[in-house]
Amino acid sequence: MQWQRGISGLNRPDGFSPRGACPSARGRPTPASKSGGEGMSGAAEPWIDLTGRAALVTGAASGIGRAAARALAGAGATVLPVDRNQAGVDAVAAGIKEAGGSASSRALDVSDEAQWTATASWIEGSLGRLDILVNAAGVLSTDRVGDSVDQYRATFAVNVEGGLLGMQTALAFMRRQGRGAIVNVSSAATLFGSPNAASYGASKAAIAHFTRSAASQLVGTGLDIRVNSVHPGLVETGMAEQVYAIGEERAGGREALVAAITSGRPARPEEIADLILFLCSERASYISGSEIIIDRAHNA
Repeated sequence: MQWQRGISGLNRPDGFSPRGACPSARGRPTPASKSGGEGMSGAAEPWIDLTGRAALVTGAASGIGRAAARALAGAGATVLPVDRNQAGVDAVAAGIKEAGGSASSRALDVSDEAQWTATASWIEGSLGRLDILVNAAGVLSTDRVGDSVDQYRATFAVNVEGGLLGMQTALAFMRRQGRGAIVNVSSAATLFGSPNAASYGASKAAIAHFTRSAASQLVGTGLDIRVNSVHPGLVETGMAEQVYAIGEERAGGREALVAAITSGRPARPEEIADLILFLCSERASYISGSEIIIDRAHNA
């Protein structure tokens, strides 16, 4: 079965279309098929199948957000990539559709509450549901504790307020549906002091705390809504280039930073996206309120 194109793939009243092929999961057997049982159909089910789910990904024009959008689409979700970079998310959506997936993009400044209100109306009018939110939008600060508060405010506006507005928007849909999954992209920078990026580390710690608070608020309510955060170490993205630039000024540059990584290389965005995909799926049905470090033991 081919993927349904555009946002028409969710045209059933309950929002779920028939289960179809999941290109990113082909060849991944379920535990039952590993032991020889392939179910009544005789064909192994995909390991992760998000067919019929609607997923909003912020910061989706590049880096982890782009990789997450592609991974979710590969598992069958209808993906809504959003970013301040309209051309960037348009290209991501076009690539997903060219691969046979379902996507529709929109410009969004996550720090602007009015734009979130408009985005919620867009989702309601086009899909009528939202099952998954990946808060991947973020900015890096290069400030120290004694610096001006201006950079602190700008960093928190995107990394904290933007993430909180995203959760509030998603939860309005998910409470109505009774289910959903939220993944906030935090950082391994929450584990240690960040003398050259104080506001960044503090903002990522704040969004991790909002993650735990939301998860604890929702558990026991009868709603099947899970909220988790992922905490990557250094990832080969545009933001990493900014980190390398700080290193050139203060710590020896890219070579010194990469040499300090225990695995010998930065992570690839797709490696972070695989974890996000898992947390958005039913395979992670008992995981909520968790902060998952993904840095290949760098901070172990």
